[in-house]
Amino acid sequence: MIYFCAARNRRTQALAHKALNGIDYLEIADTPDQTRLLVTFLRNPAPLAITPDQVVILGGESVTNIRVVSVQPAVGVPATLRMTVDKAGDFSTYSLLLRANNATTEPPVNVDPALAVIEFSFKAGCPVSGDCNPVVCCPPPFVDAPDINYLAKDYPSFVQIMLDRMAVLVPDWTERHAADLGVALVEVLAFVGDHLSYRQDAVGTEAYLGTARSRISLRRHARLVDYRVDEGENARVWIQAQIQCGVEGIVLPVDTLILSRVAGLPAALDPNGPVAMQLLQHETVVFSTLAAATLGASQNSIRFHTWSDDACCLPSGATTATLKGHLSSLSAGSVLLFEEILGPLTGAPEDADRTRRCVVRLTSVHHTDRFGNAVTDPVTGEAVTDVTWDPADALPFALCISSVADKDHGSALIHDVSAACGNMVPADHRKPGDWEDLGVVRAPPPTPVAGAAGTCAAPAAQIMPPRPVYFPALSRAPLTFARDFDGAAPASVLGRPSALNAPPPKPKIEVEDDGGNAWQPEPDLLGLHHLDRGFTIEIERDGMAHLRFGDGEYGMAPAKDQSFRARYRTGNGTAGNVGADSLGHALNTDSRITAIRNPLPAAGGRDPDTMEMIRQFAPWRFRTQLRAITEADYGSAAALDPAIRAARGTLRWTGSWRTAFVTIDPAPSAPAPAALAASTLARLDLLRMAGVDLAAEPAFIVGLRLALAICLKPHYARSDVEAALRRVFTTGPTPSGKPGLLDPANFGFGQAVYLSPFIAAAQRVDGIASVRATAFQRVDDPATDATAAGRLAMQRLEIPRIDNDPSRPDRGILELALEGSR
Repeated sequence: MIYFCAARNRRTQALAHKALNGIDYLEIADTPDQTRLLVTFLRNPAPLAITPDQVVILGGESVTNIRVVSVQPAVGVPATLRMTVDKAGDFSTYSLLLRANNATTEPPVNVDPALAVIEFSFKAGCPVSGDCNPVVCCPPPFVDAPDINYLAKDYPSFVQIMLDRMAVLVPDWTERHAADLGVALVEVLAFVGDHLSYRQDAVGTEAYLGTARSRISLRRHARLVDYRVDEGENARVWIQAQIQCGVEGIVLPVDTLILSRVAGLPAALDPNGPVAMQLLQHETVVFSTLAAATLGASQNSIRFHTWSDDACCLPSGATTATLKGHLSSLSAGSVLLFEEILGPLTGAPEDADRTRRCVVRLTSVHHTDRFGNAVTDPVTGEAVTDVTWDPADALPFALCISSVADKDHGSALIHDVSAACGNMVPADHRKPGDWEDLGVVRAPPPTPVAGAAGTCAAPAAQIMPPRPVYFPALSRAPLTFARDFDGAAPASVLGRPSALNAPPPKPKIEVEDDGGNAWQPEPDLLGLHHLDRGFTIEIERDGMAHLRFGDGEYGMAPAKDQSFRARYRTGNGTAGNVGADSLGHALNTDSRITAIRNPLPAAGGRDPDTMEMIRQFAPWRFRTQLRAITEADYGSAAALDPAIRAARGTLRWTGSWRTAFVTIDPAPSAPAPAALAASTLARLDLLRMAGVDLAAEPAFIVGLRLALAICLKPHYARSDVEAALRRVFTTGPTPSGKPGLLDPANFGFGQAVYLSPFIAAAQRVDGIASVRATAFQRVDDPATDATAAGRLAMQRLEIPRIDNDPSRPDRGILELALEGSR
């Protein structure tokens, strides 16, 4: 047999012949040694009298010369002979041949030559992964490929290609009129092809970070590399209300809308009135109160009590003050505004410095003594109230309370230069909205199924239908992203941007389905259970927000014909960072609210990441180092803690293994050294290399001794000049709010200290004629002086300090010797 044919007809023809016989098929008997062959014939093989010498087995790779040792009729199986061979074959293909005798290759008498030989395998019973059904080996007829321009991608090109092809296939059809059915079909197909081509191009474009034109595509690409796209944050502001004299207990509800100031309009506007409606239609920046507040006239303006002293100020960093009056309306948690209301040199309100404003949250209020009586000034008999506020709200500048006017204004004493104000209400940039229908989940378009009419494939056992596509968009923008309001946090935190390690702002949106079930916004859907009702917000390049729901595996999938609705707030980004005193109206019906203002500018508003920012920043997420290897790695990782001002890592051999020592310079707000060291080692333990131990140690503080000889100009008081020098050479803040020259923040690890900045700072003080250094040395090395060199070098883990604390001379000494004048 030299042919391989897909249609095997010889067996049927041989059966139709009265005398011919032949091999029908061959099986390997189910025996462990695979030495028994079951050969089935077309008819009873007994008349053929087949002997072992008439059976030849050919072929084999590693096992050849297989010999048949016996031929017997198979018991219970008609038309079958059981042949036993001396050994089993390998995995190659063998041939069993019937011959008349051992001297010829011709078949026995009455055996069809085409059916006298059969191919088989001894390993036919072994498991296989492929299909043993033979395929047609004849190649299909060759057909010339049509001459088509596969670069065509638009409607005109598709029309031209199809018309050219029709000219080849149907040359008699020459109609080109638009009303012709053939032309109409060509144009319809070209239209569909144009849309499919656009979709193909769009898919290819959106598949890469560098070419995507959709912000949603970039967001999903960035998420694959663990980069979370920043959707921005809304701005926050403090609102101060003025109440009609003698009125107390006015409640301003939460979510009261605050609008921009319009000249001539009252502070309180009817929310349902035409003026409010018109303003809301055109207002782009609307604020809403974050908490309910109780307002009263007693907090409109509160004067400071100076205990009969004049020309007073609250210094920078102050956290306590005394106010006039028995202020029973104040309590711990109340917020006050401190502001300059008069010019300290003129006494005129228009000369007040508007930058001298800050808010504080009170931590304690003392207006009654231990007997329950009002606290009074024993000299004047006036009622007073002592207040203390959060250290995080410490005054960032010196606040003038009373002053003396300049000569042009009569050098008169000016009282109440600054005042305190209550009735402070937090608000943020957002406009509440009503419920909005998001639509109904529709069934997806039908998809061709294998085995359907018009296809050649066999019907599939079961095909799961695709899930409904549901990707609704909100009709209004921009969606608000905001942090949760903490009513106990320091007041100055309200307008600060989110810290790097703080939770991200959340979208202000509520979604529920037609069954009343609430669906929660999530940063992404990867952590959801398949029964969790959640969705994620995706912002497109035009600012419109789209809602993406789960797929049944990561979050619950919306069901077909299920409807949704959403209520959300709008207002986000830097557009809400309005200036001070730009807000002036509250939508409230109480006309006893006489004034509304924002004494401080709104802050904290942050725009979402632009598409270019995502392209630039997302790839760098790959470069985030999660393992500390070098000394610098350990120091950098330790310094990420806000409680650590600076840190240095050092790898040392301790005799048995290497140890990474982390030298810590704690920040002023750091916890106890032992607790700080323990938390630092716990963090770094996740980053250290295998075989490297960890240890923490405090920084090596090197105190410096600095002595200056200062010559004064004539007519300057020595005490005044020295006081001015002490205000410059201080470890705390200066009157301007900036850190002093000796502040520990000005010194770092291994920093060389130069003498010239100290001399220059002293020389700038008014009344000083000359400055000369007489000593510049380390406290622990008094034998060495660097006055001539003007520079003191430090070792890598040393931090220089000049704290000038008499209790700790080891941390630096400052000596000022003033000469001349009086």
